[in-house]
Amino acid sequence: MRGSAVATLVACLAVAGCAKDVPPTVGLYDRVPVPAVPDRTADIPSGIAAGTTPTLTDGTYWAADVADASGQLRFTLTQAFFGPTCTKVLGADNCTDDYGSKETPSADVVAAPADLATVTVVDVKRDNFAVTGAELEQLVRGGSPSTLAPSGFAYVAFPFVVTITDGHAVAARQIWVP
Repeated sequence: MRGSAVATLVACLAVAGCAKDVPPTVGLYDRVPVPAVPDRTADIPSGIAAGTTPTLTDGTYWAADVADASGQLRFTLTQAFFGPTCTKVLGADNCTDDYGSKETPSADVVAAPADLATVTVVDVKRDNFAVTGAELEQLVRGGSPSTLAPSGFAYVAFPFVVTITDGHAVAARQIWVP
């Protein structure tokens, strides 16, 4: 009996230890922290032919534009710079409000809403909210937010930091900019 009690205790501790590693569940329009922004996003390789799907390395990219693409999301990716790195790379005149981006080269990446594991949006009051890829697609095409959206919420076309993994967009975090 004593051996089975010890085995049960070890099993319980193992399960409790694993439970700490489980990420918390975030619901539609739950408030979330402001996304971290690096000093620069990943660079876009030169020589990408228009209308082709580029092969991008894993990383975080800047998307000043996102559009509805027949039920999918098309992110136009460029490289952005922030803070002192922006001034150093692009010059002070090109870093209004402490950020700037190189418009070329650029790349269009199309993502199915279901492929985006993490999506956040920010409203004009600078509050950040978790949404689904499907909700983002609805907002981008001009649809009304879900009934779970906070009172007065309206989608604003602020840029996104888009994470590419294995050639696919897996996260899109909207960034408030002045």
